Amino acid sequence: MRKSLVIAASLLFVITSAFAQQTTPSNSVSVFVSDLSVTHTSSNGTSFDAGYGAAFDHRFGEHVSAELTVTTQRIRQSYTTISPSGQPVFTSYSRTLLPVDANVSYHFFTNSRWKPYLGGGLRLVSDTVRNVAPLNNYRFTSRSVDPEVSGGVTYQFRPNLGLRFDAKQTIGGSNSVLGEAAFSVSAGLSFRF
Repeated sequence: MRKSLVIAASLLFVITSAFAQQTTPSNSVSVFVSDLSVTHTSSNGTSFDAGYGAAFDHRFGEHVSAELTVTTQRIRQSYTTISPSGQPVFTSYSRTLLPVDANVSYHFFTNSRWKPYLGGGLRLVSDTVRNVAPLNNYRFTSRSVDPEVSGGVTYQFRPNLGLRFDAKQTIGGSNSVLGEAAFSVSAGLSFRF
C-alpha cells in the first residue's frame, strides 16, 4: 500500500511538472472582416462592401511567427456618362480583389491579455474587373506583388480564443494601378491550437 502511494505521488509530481512546462499553442486560425465601406448613389441606393478572409499563423518560437492570409473583397461602383444623343447612360461594374499576404511577425509579450505584434512580408493581389453595360461587357484581370508592413494586437480573452485587430500598409506603386487601397484594417476572431 505504501509503495502504491509513493508511486502515485511521484506520478503526480511528474505530470504536474510536465503541464507546467507546456508552452502556448504554436498554431492559430483567424477569421476576419476587413475594409468595410458604405456607398450611396441615387440610382442604386446604399450598398455595403467588405472583405472577408482567413489566416493561418505558426509560431516558431516565443517571439517569431509566420502567417498566410487570404482575403476576398467585392467592390461595386456605378457611374453615369452622356451618350452622343444627349441621354444619360448608367453603367455599373464590380471588382473582385483577392489579396494573399505572407508575413513574418515579431510578438511583444506582455503580462496582460493584450498581445501586440509587428511584421513584414509580401502582398499578392489579383484584381478582376467586370463591366456590366448594355452593349459593352468585359472582364479584365491583373496581378501585382508588393512588400508590406503589418502590425496589430490580439486581445486574448480565453487561453485559446482572442479578438484580433490588424493593419497592413503596402509599400510600392503597383496597387495604385489596380485601385486597391494601400492601407487596410481588419478585425476578427483568433483560435489557437
